[in-house]
Amino acid sequence: MEDSKKHHIGDGDIGLKLFDDYGALASPIDKKAERRLVRKLDLFIIPFICVTYLITYIDKATLSYAAIFGLTKDVDLVGTQYSWLGSIFYFGYLFFEYPTSFAMQKFSVAKWLGVNIFLWGGICMALGGCQNFTSLAALRFILGMLESCSTPAYLLITQMWYTVEEQPIRIAYWSTFLGLANSFGGLLAYGIGNIHGNLESWRYQFIIIGSFSAAWGVIVLFFLAENPASAQWLSDDEKRLAIERLRSNQTGIKNKNFKKYQLIEALLDPKTWFLFFFGLSTQVVNGSVSNFGTLIIKGFGYSSLVTTLLQIPYGAIIIFAVLSAMYLQRWLPGQKRCIVAGLYVLPALAGVAGIHALRTDSKHARLACYYLTAFYTASFAICMSLITANTGGSTKRTTVNAIFFISYCAGNITGPFAFKTSEAPVYRSGIIAIMVAYCVEIAVLVGFALFLANANRRKENNLMETGQDNATEEEKCEMAFRDLTDLENPFFRFSY
Repeated sequence: MEDSKKHHIGDGDIGLKLFDDYGALASPIDKKAERRLVRKLDLFIIPFICVTYLITYIDKATLSYAAIFGLTKDVDLVGTQYSWLGSIFYFGYLFFEYPTSFAMQKFSVAKWLGVNIFLWGGICMALGGCQNFTSLAALRFILGMLESCSTPAYLLITQMWYTVEEQPIRIAYWSTFLGLANSFGGLLAYGIGNIHGNLESWRYQFIIIGSFSAAWGVIVLFFLAENPASAQWLSDDEKRLAIERLRSNQTGIKNKNFKKYQLIEALLDPKTWFLFFFGLSTQVVNGSVSNFGTLIIKGFGYSSLVTTLLQIPYGAIIIFAVLSAMYLQRWLPGQKRCIVAGLYVLPALAGVAGIHALRTDSKHARLACYYLTAFYTASFAICMSLITANTGGSTKRTTVNAIFFISYCAGNITGPFAFKTSEAPVYRSGIIAIMVAYCVEIAVLVGFALFLANANRRKENNLMETGQDNATEEEKCEMAFRDLTDLENPFFRFSY
């Protein structure tokens, strides 16, 4: 531990500027004041992330709304061109993921997010003016670049404001807006689809939805606080309390200095690659459903307008699944995040198996099976809480986030290509690909839980062997805010 201290002397967390020494950070916390503060944080932080998450999903899903209102016919999309429009968004996301993650370490996460939201709103509006595949593809690539900061930013902001115990529920709150996006997006698309103006109906989808995003970007830019040290709506005492209570995370808040050794550690850490394969498997499903979900439902035998309305129950199930999963993992004793995540994959696996097995004329039964697939979103929300809880060190956290979202892109890129136009409306290859992805996801969750349980045992043994098991609260605080990685910090414990 002494070597670690010497290595990081003078390399403090941004939250330390409010404290004279580590002793001040180690003072007892007033639980009543903390509860009041958390309620205030939930009022000032979570709504921003929730609305932004809603907008993020609707913006990238607008392509699927436009498709059922005539996009493919009007711009003469042929063969796999529609699949490419779905995937090329994630090529842009993939291309810009690490640069945008690094930018969020160096600069304000909130300001970076606000600027990008404004810009991607403008790009979404511009998509409404496209006349061919080439222009659509170019703008979808740029849209992916701009949106690559979105979910990593939400995770970073959640980690900078909430304790490890609080993070899963807060991630659940904003993850439920994926469900609301499915429901509200369907209603919005239905309403816009009934506009009869001088333009084709699908063009209004891009123009109207993009304008909402651009306006929201301005609001985020000026009003979202990145971390406790920069929040103008907190008093100095509240700022200090907001930072003090995060000491139990053993992750600090944020350090702007890039550290090469943390990047290397992230690349060599098996946890990073468990998360990579988890992200890959979940997003093969997401890429398939977000781009082909409306076409799958329409293929059951429903009209275009009815198809948009049938997305509403799917969104409601997502909300139920995410909230119930997060409260279940909070209620169950011990380490249980991976267990709960695995349990919520099972209904989704059963649903997609039902779609595959049922006769094509059983449209209502197949629709019910499709709705079961919504449960997989709960496992992804839990996975995001595993990232924030199990990674210490700002550069390492930036790198792990980037690698996870690279796998997120890879899954979303490959998923749509399993859905072959020649197999419409049944898409058997795509349905089988989703089943395989669910099985991989369950296997990764089991392996990850076993790995982290063993890592915690090793840490406990090392503490006793080195005599650090009786460390003072001040010593633990010093480790928490020295920008140490989860492997360097002897007091860091993994959550699984």
